[in-house]
Amino acid sequence: MKTFKEFVVNNPIRIIMLGGPGSGKSTYSKYITKHFGIPHLYTGDMMRALSKKDTPEGRKVKAALDSGKYVDTKIVMNAVIDRLKNPDTMRGYVFDGFPRNMEQVRAMEENEIKADHIVNLNVSEDEVIKRLTARGRADDKPDIIRQRLATHEKETGPVIKHYEDKLINIKAEDKTPEEIADDIIKKVESRS
Repeated sequence: MKTFKEFVVNNPIRIIMLGGPGSGKSTYSKYITKHFGIPHLYTGDMMRALSKKDTPEGRKVKAALDSGKYVDTKIVMNAVIDRLKNPDTMRGYVFDGFPRNMEQVRAMEENEIKADHIVNLNVSEDEVIKRLTARGRADDKPDIIRQRLATHEKETGPVIKHYEDKLINIKAEDKTPEEIADDIIKKVESRS
């Protein structure tokens, strides 16, 4: 009988974490990547690293981030493709907040980037406002948070619909982060 690690090599576990601001994508991604021994691919970190480089691309990313805009899909895709060339992604990966819109979904499909499990984190607006205002960041005001939630809904709603057949809906509140991560892991394993 094959061990779980051997199983993963032949059946990579490729997960997309979807959820609005404050839904816990990065928190749960860390538990999942540790459990399966696969990398956490967070495009936010990739873009922040790129924005520090004094290159034409780096300056474009910095300008987008500084003005609170999304980075051009082509730049994001180039960073993702480069990251996927690393051998640690052969057994799978967890995309955190990517793809965030249908343009990125189409770019993924054109580049044959696969995803087996789409985890959609559902959190009530009140809970998101409570979580984000507790962080104490300057842009974490209730009005701004509601605006970000509306943008997320508009951008990511079609992505959720597109992946309906692979969707794992998770209620990401009223439990500890460990319990929620455990729910996600069990659902992913039951479908692998």
